[in-house]
Amino acid sequence: MKEATLNALRTLNKYKAVIGIGIGVAIAIGAGVTFFITEKSRKTEMVWQSMWKINSDLAMAAQRQGMDVKDRNAALNTAADAYRYIKDNMSSSSATPWVLFQLGNIYYGLKNYDEAIRTYNEFLSKYSGHSFAPIVKQSLGYAYEEKGLLMEAVKQFNDVSMTNNNLLAAQEGWDAGRCYEKLGQTNEAIRSYTQAVELSPNSNWAVMSQYRLSVIK
Repeated sequence: MKEATLNALRTLNKYKAVIGIGIGVAIAIGAGVTFFITEKSRKTEMVWQSMWKINSDLAMAAQRQGMDVKDRNAALNTAADAYRYIKDNMSSSSATPWVLFQLGNIYYGLKNYDEAIRTYNEFLSKYSGHSFAPIVKQSLGYAYEEKGLLMEAVKQFNDVSMTNNNLLAAQEGWDAGRCYEKLGQTNEAIRSYTQAVELSPNSNWAVMSQYRLSVIK
């Protein structure tokens, strides 16, 4: 399956810009721009199709009965290879932010937290204004937490908590509070948990935060 997937993805490189010689400069530029727009659209469409295929294969693998850790990791590594190929060869596609996010998630699933951190940070360095950036920061925080880099995790969670989305901010209050507790910073944990309760009192994050407050206060 791995080789078949990679062979299919290699077709993504078949389009090459060719601008004729011997025509007027204005016509050449116009043709080049038109080709670039068409080419970019084709590449983007092919990337989305490839991503759908990769995720579909992963979902089917996850549904298999009796799938052990070895098989699961093999499926994830196959997906990682495919996403890396897309990232390295289709960087001009508008789907690239999603490719990076998915690749980071796969590394996280493989417990390769160093690569997950590197990939999430690459997303944020290139697409900090993307609508999905808060979710990537949250994922980066989880990867830092798994590595035991709790202050780095807290920074990401606190950054996300500044969002106007109260539910997401409440979740980050819970996430930050959990890390503060691990660090032994009880006052900061109380502040974060209280924020989660105030922002979204009916959410699961508020319920869990309220419980932790009842324990540590």
